[in-house]
Amino acid sequence: MIIFLSELQKEHLDVLHKQSLQVLVDFCKLTIDYLNNGINSEKYTIAAEKLGISVAYIQNLIQALAYLILEGCKHNLSETDFKSSLALAGFSNEHQQVLLKLYITKKDELSSALNILQQKDPSYQDLTWRFEIQMASRRCNNMIKPMITLNLVVTIPKNFGQTIDYKYKNDVKNLTSVHINSSIQNAKTASQCQRMINHFLLQCDLPNLIHLTNKLEQALKESKSQHVRKVQRAL
Repeated sequence: MIIFLSELQKEHLDVLHKQSLQVLVDFCKLTIDYLNNGINSEKYTIAAEKLGISVAYIQNLIQALAYLILEGCKHNLSETDFKSSLALAGFSNEHQQVLLKLYITKKDELSSALNILQQKDPSYQDLTWRFEIQMASRRCNNMIKPMITLNLVVTIPKNFGQTIDYKYKNDVKNLTSVHINSSIQNAKTASQCQRMINHFLLQCDLPNLIHLTNKLEQALKESKSQHVRKVQRAL
């Protein structure tokens, strides 16, 4: 897979093509700082003065670079595909090596953070059960009616996600359609202590419990099949 950038994104990144490797390294550091801590106006002002461009342009440039790195992590691009994406974006071989090193170094950390930020589905936490038998009723003195009560405990992450953000900065449109509104550190914190615990009380009879057990075993067996593994690798 190759990352295709818009013309506006390429235009913002074009400034880096004319700079030295050290300047590119500095912008890589600014990009990582942006992903970890958000926008730093003071640093952007210093960079803008050195390059003789507006602060808004610096911010859009950093967001373009962040978008490129995050898209690579999101789609788990190989080194070859990422280098091809950089080449299409107009980077020279020397610049590609610097950005590839950044991608390899930060890939695991960013992929983990993206997974946390995008997680919306409940996660299994615990399951307790109680076996009950109804021995009689008003209409029938002699009866045996077994029932199983289940308490399913799941955790749901709070809204630490991504929001669509189409802002304008000094009449220059921000190139990224997705704006990470939580830092990597916040995402890691959210995964540990910002989860809501939900309890679901379920009650069923023995035939339904047996049917449910058989379906779960069938799904578990199918999840280990070669076809499902191919789908998982593709995703």
